[in-house]
Amino acid sequence: MKTFTTLAAILLTATVLGCGGGGGASGGNSGGGSSGPIYTVSTLTLDQALSTTPSGLTIDIHGNLYVADTGVNLIKKIQNLSNSTANVSSVLGGGGTDYNTCSGSKLYSPYGVAIDSAGTLYVAEQNKTAVRYADCSVSPGVSAVYGAASAQASFSGIALSGSFLYVADTGNRVIRLITNNGGYSGTSSTLAGVGTNGYVDGASLTTAAFSSPTGVAVSSSGDVFVTDTNNCVVRKISAGQVTTFAGAGPTSCGTTDGTGTAAQFNRPTGIAMDASDNLFVADTASNKIRRITPQGVVTTIAGSGVSGSADGTGTSATFNTPTGIAVDSNGNVYVAEYASGKIRKITVTP
Repeated sequence: MKTFTTLAAILLTATVLGCGGGGGASGGNSGGGSSGPIYTVSTLTLDQALSTTPSGLTIDIHGNLYVADTGVNLIKKIQNLSNSTANVSSVLGGGGTDYNTCSGSKLYSPYGVAIDSAGTLYVAEQNKTAVRYADCSVSPGVSAVYGAASAQASFSGIALSGSFLYVADTGNRVIRLITNNGGYSGTSSTLAGVGTNGYVDGASLTTAAFSSPTGVAVSSSGDVFVTDTNNCVVRKISAGQVTTFAGAGPTSCGTTDGTGTAAQFNRPTGIAMDASDNLFVADTASNKIRRITPQGVVTTIAGSGVSGSADGTGTSATFNTPTGIAVDSNGNVYVAEYASGKIRKITVTP
């Protein structure tokens, strides 16, 4: 039996585990005042509704958005984002066979999604023990196993960097590395994590411990960042070791801004990186979007902390369980709201 099958299960488990602390202050310019950028939150108008549980997001080189629509077991493409109404279509899933054509394939709670420069999709499913690839650029397309993992796997976020795919294996509490062998075939190995629940940094990747690792992002220098959801931190995998990059840890979950371990998070899930190696984090239980500079400075850029879906500037906006997150080449941030079925856009004005 898999450890986690839905985001709701992850957050429920987190609640049972409990977290102390919980400051509510926001440091820096989170509302877009005169001292920094203005972050304006809007809701995409779509010509086709998503389910109430969209999860992972990714953006292709043409600026099209792909969303893992977990509730209906589909990968959907959203294009014409600059129009008043964006166009939604299903590109993968909806069939009755595990691996088949793109529309003939059956998906199992898709969560993480990535896309390469050739348009090949990579999908992590919470109820599957293998990551799949799908080439849907030409109909009918094809979907097949890309990299297998061990039993008990329950995949969440994924990130693609060159020929390497990084996968958060939430069920086994480890980070997987799948190396491309060519011909859309990958070899899977464990990059980091001892496989037991805990919160342990370490000089050895195999002695570090995670608790519900969910999101993954990779910097330009190859450092890997992980949202360690139940531990309320962002971890960094670099130079053969795991460290805590930001967040005070599981005994002090909250929403306080600050630098490094002086900051707090409350069940972070989605994570994405822009061209300048700034991280953007969907801080799910706090209903906020956080930004982390390469120096580890954490600020709240959007979200008041109150559950809702109100558009606005900075902390005047509200979110309802933000989960997936992606950043386009212009620095715009897109957020999937797991509990509302909406895609929110954060436009940054210097």
